[in-house]
Amino acid sequence: MLRNQPSLSLDLALLAMPAALAEARRLGVRVSVSIVDASGQLLNLAHMDGAPAPSRDIAHDKAWTAAGFGLATSAWEERLASMPPSVRDGLLQRPRLAMFGGGLPVKVDGVVVGAIGVSGATAAQDEQCAQAGVAAILAALKQ
Repeated sequence: MLRNQPSLSLDLALLAMPAALAEARRLGVRVSVSIVDASGQLLNLAHMDGAPAPSRDIAHDKAWTAAGFGLATSAWEERLASMPPSVRDGLLQRPRLAMFGGGLPVKVDGVVVGAIGVSGATAAQDEQCAQAGVAAILAALKQ
């Protein structure tokens, strides 16, 4: 049986990006923001002037991880602590997995349709910027 999976569009990513960047400016931080579709494929990437160079890749990895697991990347700290060391170490050695704050899935009716990853500030600030982007998407979908 085939499955239809709803996914973020470029138009929605283009609505989310300014919201995430505006939150970063409000917080006084410089970040990179990555927005991916349901399969983790890049839709939009922005790198603020002065943001750390590695934040581009880290933001994309956070978005990819959040989309893949349907879980905020900040939730992994607690989950990893409860895992046997062999499982935890195995996960932490996987390329691209970003298991610290700043990546949020975008869910519509409980289905992951994409994700936003932010990197360059503290994990809490990164997540706050990602949340602004998610909120912009959800508000647009309600209209």
